[in-house]
Amino acid sequence: MRLAIVATPSLHRDQRPAPGSLDGDLIRARLSLDDAGFRVIDVDPARDLAEQLDAMFDELVATRQTLVDAEEAAREEASTLLLFYASSAVALSPDGELFLCLDPENPGVGDALSDVAAVFRDRARGEVLFVIECHHAPGAASRAVVAAAERAVASAETGIELLVAAHPIGSLGADLPSVLTRAFVEHLDEAEPERGLTAGAIARRIQESSALSGAIPCFARAAGRGSFFVLVPPGGVPIEEPAAAPRHGAAGPSAAAGDERAAAGDERAAAGDERAAAGGERAGAAGPRAAAPAPPLDDSVARYLAAGDALAAAPDLEGALSAYKKALALVGTAHRDARAEVYLRIAHVRRRQERHREAIEGFEKALALAPEHRPALEALCEAHLAARDLAGLRTAEERLLSRIEGDDDRLAYLVQAAERWEIHAGDTDRARELLERARELRPDDASVLRSLGRLYEEAGDVQASLDARRCLIERIEDPRQRALSFLDLARAAIQGEARATLTELTREQTGIDLLERALDADPTLLDPLALIAVLLSARQEWGELELAYRRMLDRAQRIADPRTRSDVVWELCRRLGLLFRDHLEDPGSALDAFEGAVAERPDDVAGRLNAASLARSAGRLERAAAHLQAAAVLDPGNAQVFHDLFDAFQKLRRTDQAWAAASVTMYLGAAEARERFLFEEHRPAGLVQPARGLSAGAWDLLRAADRDRALEEVLASVTGAAIRARLTQRAREKKVPRLDPAARAEAERSAAGVVRLFAWASRCLGIAAPAVYFLKDAQIGVAAVPVGEPSVLVGGEALRGRTAAELAFLVGSHVAYHVGPHRLLLHFPTLEELGVCLAAAVKLVRPSEPVPSELDGAVRALVPLLDKELTAVERDALEAAVFELYEIHAPLDLAHWVGSVERCAARVGYLLTGELSVAASSLSRADVPGVLTAEEKIGDLLSFTVSDAHHALREELGVAIQP
Repeated sequence: MRLAIVATPSLHRDQRPAPGSLDGDLIRARLSLDDAGFRVIDVDPARDLAEQLDAMFDELVATRQTLVDAEEAAREEASTLLLFYASSAVALSPDGELFLCLDPENPGVGDALSDVAAVFRDRARGEVLFVIECHHAPGAASRAVVAAAERAVASAETGIELLVAAHPIGSLGADLPSVLTRAFVEHLDEAEPERGLTAGAIARRIQESSALSGAIPCFARAAGRGSFFVLVPPGGVPIEEPAAAPRHGAAGPSAAAGDERAAAGDERAAAGDERAAAGGERAGAAGPRAAAPAPPLDDSVARYLAAGDALAAAPDLEGALSAYKKALALVGTAHRDARAEVYLRIAHVRRRQERHREAIEGFEKALALAPEHRPALEALCEAHLAARDLAGLRTAEERLLSRIEGDDDRLAYLVQAAERWEIHAGDTDRARELLERARELRPDDASVLRSLGRLYEEAGDVQASLDARRCLIERIEDPRQRALSFLDLARAAIQGEARATLTELTREQTGIDLLERALDADPTLLDPLALIAVLLSARQEWGELELAYRRMLDRAQRIADPRTRSDVVWELCRRLGLLFRDHLEDPGSALDAFEGAVAERPDDVAGRLNAASLARSAGRLERAAAHLQAAAVLDPGNAQVFHDLFDAFQKLRRTDQAWAAASVTMYLGAAEARERFLFEEHRPAGLVQPARGLSAGAWDLLRAADRDRALEEVLASVTGAAIRARLTQRAREKKVPRLDPAARAEAERSAAGVVRLFAWASRCLGIAAPAVYFLKDAQIGVAAVPVGEPSVLVGGEALRGRTAAELAFLVGSHVAYHVGPHRLLLHFPTLEELGVCLAAAVKLVRPSEPVPSELDGAVRALVPLLDKELTAVERDALEAAVFELYEIHAPLDLAHWVGSVERCAARVGYLLTGELSVAASSLSRADVPGVLTAEEKIGDLLSFTVSDAHHALREELGVAIQP
């Protein structure tokens, strides 16, 4: 039977998790899985824990008594494995007793861990494992809590195996399970099922993990009476066989128990013979004669040894001793190796009988005969440990170490011996000494450094602990993991146990050095830099902080990924700007830094505003205006940006642009007195009256600066051919609209003002006017007609009631679609149709380019028509444009390009009206939906109004206000 008893607190009344309450869910779910096979029992955190455990054992006893077969009940009792898991707040009494505080509503009430251990000691018959997560008050020492837990469980007396961890309350996230619990479950998940997993193995993995050793302030394991298998391998728990001593010679037939030849043999007499033999050898060594060869062993010796081995395995230890003594009586003093083997067997049996002193004597007798016998030396060490003879253990270990020659063997034994001293002997000073000798053999050994770091920390030697852990981290190959480990170590140096042992200056300087190592390892990890900034800012060492930022800028150049490098440089420049502005009082350097930041991230509104403010303060108004214009694009609803632009333009004597800024604040309803005055002074009385039309190059100022130029080049190169192909398709489908020639209006003779506006707008914009068909009673506004000649239908009824400015905006925004590649939208009005056009154009140049399945049929139909319509010049332009498009590997975003055309159309209408309120109201009531919302178009107009492009256009038209 495998039982897991789980003791964790409930939630607080307000559903906040108490320390340890989340751990119970994780451990219950994992231990109940098939590979672990535990039946999970929960305890009530509000009741006495020891009483609940006693009641549980009573129930188990009653259950066993119902078994018919008494032997089966006995086996059931002996094979029961009990795992007690607890995670809660703990408290230490003044005399050092540890209490588990499971009830969050009564934090001052707890269950003594020693009482819990006593219940298991008295009632449990199988193996027992305690796993304890101690959440202690921040003022308590984690080591003291762990030591109290070890005393309470008293594994050497109770036989209970113990895994215990301690950490201050608040050091872990409230929404995460505790570190030991997570590690315990993760090791169960990672274990190989066919091999099983013991609690001791889990403890070793935790101790060997640099991440866990840094995350758990203190962890300890105490061995129990056996190896507790948390995961049982498929074949069952392996049976631990008693160590068999090596046999001397071939095994003969079993010796009779009553053989009289051994009756005279006595271990003490044999020992006397041994001393005499040894003395004789020393005497003989001085003489000139060689020693006589030893006579052959009696065959009965092998029989007694074989019989003793069988009895020891039975186990009949007294019978085994009797057989071995009979064999010893028959082995002459000349057979030194054989006698040593017999002494070893006898010593091993004494040890199993827990007659440790007699076992030690036996091993010493064997070593007197075979001083180089390593198994005897190792067994002697274990015997001294079992006898708690630590002085003897130290001496035996040094004897063994003096006989180990290879560095690898010496290292392995030093590590093993250190673990024995720490875990079993409880002498961490000796363990540390042995590990330091191991480190001298191999300074970079990970397991040695890990253990040393932990022991130094437990001993309060924080500086040595940090040094060992630093050396361990430097061996990590992955840069990111190395940087994170240095960051964790730096935090430990600054905040952890170092607070009680190192001066504040030493702690912080050590932490800064480790943080710099973290940044060297991975410049993309900015958390170390933030912590450096906190430390140096607290000390007001602004110059040192500037140097730290500049070192980081140099490191950033090593970052391979351009986007990540740009993000890091932006953050560093931003921090430098704040440092120069707020602490070093160097506005010029602050401006340079903020401009470096916005160069990396042009959409950084805060960076733009900071740079603009510094530039205005320094009198660098041109730079201030440039940053404010960029901020207006990013945040067009921010009235303060336009106030600042008005001020900058006034000081720069740019009256036209100052009036433009004032017109925005007027539209936003936030104009100040001087802005209102300038706006009213220069407000146009009617429509814009250009002195001249725009040049062809001026259209680049009207188009959005962020449009996809490479995509636009492809569309521009195919515009004429695509329209001709589309008209051919419509003719085949008999969908070409027929226009009444009688409805065609001439601007010079038409009485309709809107018809004359088309001619006027076209002259202003420097383009050919489309043919206008006026339908007086039609309920339409303005609509393009997809025919060969650029044509427009104008409905008189729908346009009644509009002002001249509103009609000018409507006409201007419409004629913008008759320019260059914009014309494609008159013949391919939807995104899907435009996508077909683009895919067909690309297909002509790159035939293998895949086409979306939903467009495939339409593309196949258009490709031959487009191919036929392309002229040689158009084909060359198309090939060059497609090559450029795919050379830059830019994503194709048709919706963004269409949105840029919509913005251009709105700008054209606004340029002709000169009034933001008219343009905004016209956009708001437009009945034709587009890719962009009216609000997005209006926001674009606000930023366009204060742009240099808008001013240049007004200059070219001859309508700009002169200073």
